[in-house]
Amino acid sequence: MSGKDGIKTLLEAENRATESVQQARKEKVARIKQAREEAYKEVKQYEDQLKDQLKSAEAGGAVQGDKSTKLASETEAQLMEIRKNAEANRVNVVREVLKWVSTVDTTAPQA
Repeated sequence: MSGKDGIKTLLEAENRATESVQQARKEKVARIKQAREEAYKEVKQYEDQLKDQLKSAEAGGAVQGDKSTKLASETEAQLMEIRKNAEANRVNVVREVLKWVSTVDTTAPQA
């Protein structure tokens, strides 16, 4: 009967090994699931952080956009004023240039 006892012992050892492997697989699956959940939480937290940064950048951009719009309108107003002044003084400028060009000193310099 020692042959049957040896086979029985081997079968029991095989069953324990099978149970041990199955338990290890269950633990591995649980660790993978936990790691996946933790990674998801980290990704979600990072995504929320990026969304907050985007919102604050958009809010800052709106303020910057208002400043840009104001600056553009002020610049356009100044350009209109310059054009208006240039048009008003165009005749006087041409007259002064013609006067300066047409008035030539014909006297020779003294040595």
